[in-house]
Formats: sequence, structure tokens, C-alpha cells
Amino acid sequence: MLAPAWRSTAFRIVHFATRFACRQIVLVFYTSGAQLNEQPADRRSPGFPGLSASTFSKHLSNILAAQDQETVWSLTRRFFLTLGFQHIIYGYSPDSHGPKLGAPEDYLVLTTLPPEASAELIEKAYHLQATTFHWALRNVGVIGWSSTREDCGVPEDFETSPEAVEFSFRNNLLAGCSVGFPKERTRGNAAMALIAPQGRTNEDVDRVLDQHRDSIFVAAAIAHRCLSTLPYPSARGSLTDRQREVLEWVAEGKTSADIATIMGLSPPTVDKHLRLARETLGVETTAHALIKAAFLNQVFSIHSQRARARLVPDSSRNPLGDG
Repeated sequence: MLAPAWRSTAFRIVHFATRFACRQIVLVFYTSGAQLNEQPADRRSPGFPGLSASTFSKHLSNILAAQDQETVWSLTRRFFLTLGFQHIIYGYSPDSHGPKLGAPEDYLVLTTLPPEASAELIEKAYHLQATTFHWALRNVGVIGWSSTREDCGVPEDFETSPEAVEFSFRNNLLAGCSVGFPKERTRGNAAMALIAPQGRTNEDVDRVLDQHRDSIFVAAAIAHRCLSTLPYPSARGSLTDRQREVLEWVAEGKTSADIATIMGLSPPTVDKHLRLARETLGVETTAHALIKAAFLNQVFSIHSQRARARLVPDSSRNPLGDG
């Protein structure tokens, strides 16, 4: 069974794991009953063996308080490692709608797989040959990779190529589960894969899901909610503070002349920033740029508030506008 990811040759595969010096360690996939009973019953999390309720609550609190994607991803990775999952793949296409995944250059892919395996998986589009990937795009919840085509709701003629099968065996993408998330708006698709270590079977994973499916979903869904709402640049790059600020003023209904007065710039300079914003986002109109920037969480984010708080133009600034 293949793990889900996103197809692209220009996407961002983010290997945060290398920055945090994460080790490739195999943990026990589930905790024995004896180990579980070492904790008082009223302190155990109902969904995570060997973890107290306070530990689980602390994890969720840390995730919700995180201010950047690296922190969210690091916490999520470490958390699922404690459950015995060796690898995680998370993919998000913010501008997708329906079955279409949107512009590849806007995909966000976070993975703990080795870079070469991640690149091959996505460039060869092997994820599109995974039945559970398609289930995760259409459903909310967790599904094990032992599921049949019928379970996943794919057509009877759905096929997996020999190359995809070989890739799965070569990279030990054989046992695990996929997670589908609730959609908060009409655009945006995301999926996550949790991959068991070598030697574990899909039957092992199913036994864990029978006990802890809801709790695994909660942890994954909260991670997705945080990752999808924090700003991140697309493959084209991110907006500058000036580009972000002029777009936010456009959202307030201001004209270029209004914005020039507010920011202490000349109207041509404001138009220049709008043009560069359109180019950065790969769109043709300012309206589309504003919508696209919103999908990418690059406007009205906490990281842009300092620029936007400058309501009174600096009298020392060049009135013709250099910035």
C-alpha cells in the first residue's frame, strides 16, 4: 500500500526532520497491557497507550500555541513516533477544489522520508495509485492500508503499476494508515500517512486503530488545522512586507491613491508592489492575488501585523516612495 503525497516537480518538500537531527529509530508499535497498567486509570489518555491524559493535553496545547510550521511538524513527528509510526507524510493543496489538486507549485509536502524517496514518490505520482489516498481526499477519519478497493470506494478497474509496487517494497511503505480531514471551506485538500516500521504488518496497524483510531485522528487533525493556517511560501516564494501590506489595504476597499496616502508612497510605487505581488503569486489580477494570498495564509497573518500597524505615514519617508 502506498503512502499519500502530492504530485509535482516544483512543489516544496520540506525535510524538517533533518533540521532537528531526527533519528531513524523503530519503537514498539503498541504498549502491552502490563505497561499500560503501570499508570493510574484516571491519568491514562483513553486514546494513547502508555501516555497520560496530562501528557496528551500538553502535546495538544503545544501544537495549538506553535507559531511556525517547523514547530508543529516537529511536535507531530515526535508524537507519532511514540506510538510506533516510523514515518509521516503530510500533503496540503490550499487552492484545490473538488478532485483537482490545484497548482503544483503551491503544494505543501512535509515528510520524514529520505529526500530521494520523497522526490521519486511525488515526481512519479505513485500516490495517485494508492486507494487509501483517494479515500482520504473524499472522507474524514482514519483508514488502514489493509482496506480493499471496495472499502476505499475506487473503481473496479483501479490499477497499481509494477513500478509503484516495487517502490513501496523498496522503501518499506507497506503497513500504515491514511488520514482524511474535514474541509473548512470549498477549496483545499489535505491528507496524512502514518507509516509503520519494517517488520510490522497491516494487521498490527489495524489492531492499534481498533483501539485508538479516534485519538490518532484528533492528533492528526489538530496538526493539519495548525499547519494549514500558518503562513508558508509557495515554490514561487513569499510576498514581501510591502506587497502583503498593499494587498491587505486592497482588501479594506482602498484604491491605489488611498494606499499611497496611507503608506506614504507614490501611486506608481503602490502599483509596482501590486504588480510584483501578482507575479509572485502567479496570477493576472489583483483580486485573484488577494484570494491566492489568503489561501497561502500570507495576508492578515500574525507575521504581517507589524507592517499593517503602520497607519500613519512616516514624515521622514520619501514621498515618492522607494519601498
